[in-house]
Amino acid sequence: MERYNLSVEQVVKLLYRKEINRVTTTDTANFFNNPILAKVFGNNLASKNNYKISWEEINNTEFRLKADFPNVLRRYYHECGDLDINTCFSSILNLDELGFSHTWEREALEDDGLSNDEIEKALEQTDNFLIFWTENQGVWNAGIKKEDLSLENPPVYMTTNDDLYSWEKVADDIDTFIIVQVLENLSSSKFYCLTFDSEQIEFLLQDKKISKDELIKNPLGIKDRNVKFPTYSNYDYDGDKIYIFKMLDDRFEKCWCIKPAVAKDNTSFADGILLKIAGILAFNDRAVIKKLEIIFEDFRNYLREDSNFRYIDDEIKALSDKEKIELKVMALVLLLSEIGYICYLDWKCELDDFAMLSDAMKKAGIDENIYSIEDLNLDEDDDIEIWCEKFNREFAKKDVLVGNIDINSDSYSIFPITKQKLNQVRELGKKIGLKITSFDGSKEECGMTNNWQAMYEENKEKFRCKVDLESYFTQKKIGEMAVDTLEIGDVSLPTGEILACDPLVELGEAKAYIQKTPVGKYPVRIAVVPSEDYGDRYACVKVEFSKNTPVVYELAVTGEEEKMDEAAEDEYYGFGVDAGMGCVADKKSQDEYIKYWNKLEEDGEADNPYDDIFEELLSESAKQFPKYQRTGGDWANWTIPGTELNIPIFASGWGDGYYPCYFGYDEKGELCGFYILFIDIEKEYSDEEEE
Repeated sequence: MERYNLSVEQVVKLLYRKEINRVTTTDTANFFNNPILAKVFGNNLASKNNYKISWEEINNTEFRLKADFPNVLRRYYHECGDLDINTCFSSILNLDELGFSHTWEREALEDDGLSNDEIEKALEQTDNFLIFWTENQGVWNAGIKKEDLSLENPPVYMTTNDDLYSWEKVADDIDTFIIVQVLENLSSSKFYCLTFDSEQIEFLLQDKKISKDELIKNPLGIKDRNVKFPTYSNYDYDGDKIYIFKMLDDRFEKCWCIKPAVAKDNTSFADGILLKIAGILAFNDRAVIKKLEIIFEDFRNYLREDSNFRYIDDEIKALSDKEKIELKVMALVLLLSEIGYICYLDWKCELDDFAMLSDAMKKAGIDENIYSIEDLNLDEDDDIEIWCEKFNREFAKKDVLVGNIDINSDSYSIFPITKQKLNQVRELGKKIGLKITSFDGSKEECGMTNNWQAMYEENKEKFRCKVDLESYFTQKKIGEMAVDTLEIGDVSLPTGEILACDPLVELGEAKAYIQKTPVGKYPVRIAVVPSEDYGDRYACVKVEFSKNTPVVYELAVTGEEEKMDEAAEDEYYGFGVDAGMGCVADKKSQDEYIKYWNKLEEDGEADNPYDDIFEELLSESAKQFPKYQRTGGDWANWTIPGTELNIPIFASGWGDGYYPCYFGYDEKGELCGFYILFIDIEKEYSDEEEE
């Protein structure tokens, strides 16, 4: 069953229907006039106990305010007013908080000592509004004109300033206003939400067989701005979803796909991993990633409808988790093959078929003049593995390989890729049991890995830190310089895969160190060198795993360090800083950051991490914790929105440069601390003084 152009009350009820049954199928005034709904929502009548806001409470509030509410607002409070979608970012006011703007203004003016005449004169300057919704920090309030309260579904106005004098109409009715707030609250809610931009909506409409004609009939709309919100819902109890479209001048601008908070199946974890792999192989082609998201969010229907599968429901139910993941991998391969990022070839393909790899390289932006397959002089009597081996032997030195996704068949799914990206997709594949190879290239890289490990073991002693880093946090003075410490909260390490980098430049790309940490939350401290001459400088950052004293400091390494045997005793490997900041984070936090940043990009709100995320955060930190911080802020502890994961960020010593990290081990060989060394205090400050 399908339904177009739902009210906001109906939308919210659908979202919560599996945890709170407030659908009375026999009461058509409250919901849909269709007996089929009993099959969707069950035969249970809505219990009075399900409603947290009673009609009596609403009536008492109206009596207190000496005003009758619009019917739409009365009904929404009763049916949906207590649900948390109303309070994730902006918030509906509790009944006991409801009030008129003139009452609030009068109280404020009385506190300022104005006379009654002055107050009355001030109130004459603006209309009186029943305020029922507010931004969580009080940036704006929304209300209904007192003279409009008699209307069924009146317009809604919003304050345009911090005071209650300036108001602007923002929606033609309450339904539309609340729809907008629900959409803004989604990112902080428990619901699954997928967004589509204008270019992707056409594909969505075709894929889901949603009628444009039905959508544009009687949508919720802001007429003054030519903005409309058509809605569509497909009533499949197991996979129900609601689509809300934003239209401007009859043009689709954006779409939100929302699903109720239901338990995911055991293979849902693989979706995110496969989307990352697709992003790497498709060079972050957003259209490709979005199409794959559509496939995964309704994978059962994909298996039923796609011509490559045509599964029936019984066959889908019989699939094991391993088989489901294999089918999702196959869906990825078919999509990327269709668009041209992957060559899906039979094992006995002809050399002309293998030449399709040239098209994939063009699609990936690889210069065919530099990596020409024709220059390889391949023998048409050979097979695809030999051709790939010859390609990799020739072009590996130019940092391009042919990779392959193992799909457990006699076909190959080959693609062009750099060594670094191949390592990334290979590691991602391991998490879901997916094998990604590069023919002879994989053997070479395995050898390189073994060689690297041997090289590291032979040379790691010379990379050990000679500075007693723990003394930075236990001594009051290092050399001639005073030292102090800052406590900046904890860092979340849910996987134990720790990394450090410049958060403004490389937070999305930095590789985790091969050394692992304990899982949990651990305090972060900064060793500071206060100085009027050189400014207060952050010399070292420590993540504390225990109170034990380190006796050795091993260099943090990623497994990609080169020429270790050629490095001198005083040289090291570390991370680069180009924006004067460093951070420490878990690999999972990095993944969540990438998701968050991608969402900002999808919404057109991403410019750069400093302006869009960290500037305000750092400034607020400086106001709240001014010690050893400049006005713009020198440290902050950022919690990624929608998660419990956090990433501490901090100024990097003298600023831009290259900085090593070390793992500190106690006498029993147990890890007790992770250190980022920005300044060798005794050495660098003495150098300054000598100069």
